[in-house]
Order: sequence, then structure tokens, then C-alpha cells
Amino acid sequence: MEGLESFKNVVVLMLENRSFDNLLGFLYQDGVPEGKVFEGLQGSSFNNPVPERAIDYEEGKVVEVVKAASYHQPYPDPGEEYQHVNTQLYNFVDPDNVGKGQHKMKPPYNIPNSVPKPAPMTGFVNDYINTLQALDGSKPSEELYGQIMQCFTPEQIPVLTTLAKEFAVFDHWFSSVPSQTWCNRAFWHSGTSGGKVLNAVSEGSGVLETIENLKEWKNKVWSQPTLFDRLKDKSISYTIYSDLFPLTCVVNGIEYLANTKLKFNEFLTDAKEGKLPDYSFIEPKIFGQHNDQHPSAENKPTRDGTVLLGEKLIWDVYNAIKNSPQKDETLLIITHDEHGGCFDHVPPPSTVPPVQGMVGDLGFPFDRLGVRVPMVMVSSYIKRNTIVNDVYDHSSFIKTMSEKWEFESMTDRDRNANSFASVFSDEKREVFPEIAEPILQNAGDAAYAHDKLNALQKSLLKAVHGLAKKGHKEDNLRDVDEIETGGEAINHIESLMHVVMK
Repeated sequence: MEGLESFKNVVVLMLENRSFDNLLGFLYQDGVPEGKVFEGLQGSSFNNPVPERAIDYEEGKVVEVVKAASYHQPYPDPGEEYQHVNTQLYNFVDPDNVGKGQHKMKPPYNIPNSVPKPAPMTGFVNDYINTLQALDGSKPSEELYGQIMQCFTPEQIPVLTTLAKEFAVFDHWFSSVPSQTWCNRAFWHSGTSGGKVLNAVSEGSGVLETIENLKEWKNKVWSQPTLFDRLKDKSISYTIYSDLFPLTCVVNGIEYLANTKLKFNEFLTDAKEGKLPDYSFIEPKIFGQHNDQHPSAENKPTRDGTVLLGEKLIWDVYNAIKNSPQKDETLLIITHDEHGGCFDHVPPPSTVPPVQGMVGDLGFPFDRLGVRVPMVMVSSYIKRNTIVNDVYDHSSFIKTMSEKWEFESMTDRDRNANSFASVFSDEKREVFPEIAEPILQNAGDAAYAHDKLNALQKSLLKAVHGLAKKGHKEDNLRDVDEIETGGEAINHIESLMHVVMK
């Protein structure tokens, strides 16, 4: 297809848990280029109402969108599960679900009796208050819950925003499921999550429950064909670049470990030497000094925040491509798996389920998309200030790759998704912009060794533990519930690698 011949290699960097508005809403705050349209935060004020149950409701009945106060925001980690996203979209919490964690919430999981269409996107404050209440039973003040309405300006994240302006930004790219990480990453490579709506491993699950949940996940998700399978069938090369242990191999199947490199520096080396495969999928660092941009479980403003660390990762990947002999034949995609509970003002549209009539976990029919996420594409054949306004979701990646490499679609979702083939120009640019390297304190993993684990870290830790425990002849593995810090988690996963990789 015309346009898709402009690149040979595809590099995808998928980060964690940020909405479009959170990172790119202010992208054109000084004015949208003439003749262009951009669905951002410029030119208008945006807010969310404060629920009447808030302790300081009378002091301020709305929270306005403002500039982010630090690279650690929001802290504590917002709700990202289906139950929480429903509240964020519809501003409704069932009375029985007030102050409850998602695992204790009752159906229909905060969907109001009369569902407004489109969703008003007015419940982010309401849900964040509910999330904070569920943590310790306290009633938070606006100083804490107001963080959910904080968004970053271009001056704060110049790497991502410079690339968005210099190349292409998609302002209607949505996550595929109105829920959390595992399901949306499954959609990126399979066009479905097999009916799963939540991560296979929840924060409160024990070892036996984890093993059972993993078994069900494997039956429903690992059984789905993936982009990796299609590439292998056509002898098209691919590599998963990870750190410590690939989340992709927990989400899509342990068999893909055979095509995984477990050190990010291997990507930098492959790019420098012109040895990148046809498809590279890069996972950020999830443990230790995590640069995934996932909200932290710790609030330590004297150190680099995860958003700034993610900026440095984006800079590293961009410059590796920029200086690679494969630069002019490489498409770089920078995106996030889901919004992670962060504010966005654009309602997700309806969509096609992966299978007609499908009803998944928690009664979700997969007929609407998740919240918008950042999407930036970099190529020698993309013009400056390209703004793409059409609707896409993660399955659009499969749709476009199936056109590029000529293989069959996987589900009804990707079959009906929009392709982004039209983003590419016939004209090759000569210059990639120089971007200043983000300045870090460079504390390293040691400074993060005693940090508490966030929900994503716990899910990956328990998944690796569960996979190892099931195949271990001697039941002498440490009880994973005892592990509370990043340093302990890294040591434990490293101790299991020889078991999992058998």
C-alpha cells in the first residue's frame, strides 16, 4: 500500500498509564498551526466537579485543569481498572462501592442506570477520591485529589512534545479497553484480550489464586494468534527488548521469550550497528528506577520522577534511531498502553467487538474504546506538524501492519479499524531535530531498592512467581506476598529466571 513502502523497520516504545491530555493536552497551548485542528486543552478551561461527600466540597466545587506540579504526579496511583474507569467516564459511584477497592465493588460496576452518550468525562475527581478513600479509609482534601487534574506542559516534557510537533501526533488514538495494562497490551498484538477485562493477577491475590488466574488467562489470551505469529509465518524478524522480565511474555505467551533481549542496551547496540529486526517492541523498565512513566507508589520529590525518567528513555530511543544507519527506513512509534486513571476530556467512541456478540468479564461487551492515550510517530517520511484527527485504537496497529506485510486480520476489531498508512509523505526529510538530553540525578536502582511496589509491579512479580511455582518440583519458593519493595522484587525475579525459561 502507498505510504507503507516508506519504511522497512518498525520500532514501538510502549510506556505506561498516561492519558493524552496528561502529556499532550497542552501541546499547542500557544496556538494550533494554521489550517490544522487539534483536540487538546488549548483555548478553553476544563474541570471536573467535586462530589458532595468530599470534606472540603463547600470550599471548591470544581477542580480545574492546571500545570503539573512535579514529575511524580499523580501520587498515590489512581484507579485504572474497569470499575474505576466507569466512574471516570460517567461520574457515578454506586453507593455500595463508595470507599471500596475494585475487588470489592459490586455490579454493574459504577455504570449508571441511564448511560449518557457521549460520556461526560467528569468523574476523574470523584473516582480519585474514592480510590484514596479505599486506601486507608481517610477523606482526602483537594490538595491531594486535585492532582488528578494536573497535566504537563511542553516545557516540562520537551522530548515527547518536540517529537509530536516535528513529526506526527494522533489526537484521537484510544486504548482498546476501558481498563488496565494487561488487556490493552494484549490488544496491541492480538486485537483482543480474549474477553478479559482486568489483569490476570490482582494486588490482593495469593499464590494459589494467582496460579488459577494465570491458567485462565493462558487459556483465553495465550491461545489467541499474535502479530508475532504472523511475522514468524512470513519469516519477518522481530525482537522484544525488555528489562529483567518481559511483560509481553506474560500477556501474550511465554514462548516469545525465545525472541526477547533482556537488556535495553542491546537495543541501542542493534540500532547503532544497523541490526534492528523488522519489528522491535520496546518495554520500559518496570522495576527499580522505573522509566515507564507509571505513577509511583512512593512520593519522593527529591528524586527524578517517573515522567522525567520516561522522557530520558524516549530521548535514548529517538537518538538511537536518529543516529542509526537504518534511520531512513525506520518508523518509530511512541505510545502508552492505557490512561492509568489520568484525566482526559474526550469521550471514547463506540467500536466493534473482537467477536460479534462477545460478552467478556464483568459483563463488558467490548463495544466501546478506552480513554485516549498519547501517540507520536517519527519517520523520515512524515512532515512537520502532522496532526491526525481520525479515530484509532491499538488494533489499528495490527490493521496497518497487516497491510504492510500482507497477512490476514486477527479479529473483527482490527479488521474494522482505521489504518494510518496515509500519515506518510512522498518527500523524505533530510534533518531530524536535535533535542537536549533530559538531566537526571542518575540515582540508579539502589536508591529505589526500598520503594513500595505499585500495582503493575506487583502483578508482574506475582505472574513470574506463579509461572515458576507451577513448574517447580520442590515447593520451596518464597511466599511472594512477603515481598513489598522493588529491591526484593528484582532479586526474587532474578532467582526464578532459570525456572521460568526452561
